[in-house]
Amino acid sequence: MLLYVKLLRVKHWIKNLFLFAAPFFGGKLFFKETLLTALPAFTAFSLCSSAAYIFNDLKDVENDSLHPEKKSRPIASGSISKEKASVIVVFLVVLSFVISYEIADVFFYFVLSYLLIQIAYSMSFKNIVLVDIFCIASGFVIRVLAGGAAFNVVISQWLMLTMFMISLVLATGKRLGEIKLLSDLAEKHRKSLHHSAGTLNEILIISSSASLIAYALYTLEQYKGLIYTIPVVTFGLFRYIMLSKQGFGDPTEALTRDKWLSATVIFWLVIVGLIRYS
Repeated sequence: MLLYVKLLRVKHWIKNLFLFAAPFFGGKLFFKETLLTALPAFTAFSLCSSAAYIFNDLKDVENDSLHPEKKSRPIASGSISKEKASVIVVFLVVLSFVISYEIADVFFYFVLSYLLIQIAYSMSFKNIVLVDIFCIASGFVIRVLAGGAAFNVVISQWLMLTMFMISLVLATGKRLGEIKLLSDLAEKHRKSLHHSAGTLNEILIISSSASLIAYALYTLEQYKGLIYTIPVVTFGLFRYIMLSKQGFGDPTEALTRDKWLSATVIFWLVIVGLIRYS
């Protein structure tokens, strides 16, 4: 059982919480309609994302064998055969599509778009400099848009811009962390990793600054009380940048392993919740 949990990368389902960004900030998180749709929507996107992860593992077996952590993944290590993994991918995609279509047509199209982009990423885009970063970032953005469609919430333009820039921060941090972790083996693991850490640092700083500005403008657009959460967000961004440069840029790993970052995110969510729902 644990082997299949690892194959599905259940720990990475935490990224799918981006689905709830729209209803959370829109003040509709605890509406009856939202609560009834929450589990099916989360399940549909989680199954689809797991299918994408497995497909990527199937395409990247040889490169994963060069990675100090990825080489222990079920497919790369040979614990699960490629044939069995392929069957699981098909099953997950079909089940995800059925559930998502029952929720809403637009939600289904976002799930489909996410899967197609991830397939293109696994097939080719992950080896193209910058394109790979935008593909990773698009996954987070689509989650936000899909949440708006599933829960019938209009997404603020400033919130959308904030999420886009934050997504670039997370994608860039992930790549920067890989370069730091793999060192001389980086380019052998993935062609797109031949760009310098200096370039990624510049992209990380620019996107971080832009995300802070966009978030500040969003707080003024919505509830002025939210502006007091900016110091918390700033600390979280700085902490993530620091972790990325230490080789821990993967968003899931950074959030689950670093107590300071996880505490900051929880503290921020609590403050926003109190301001938004009190």
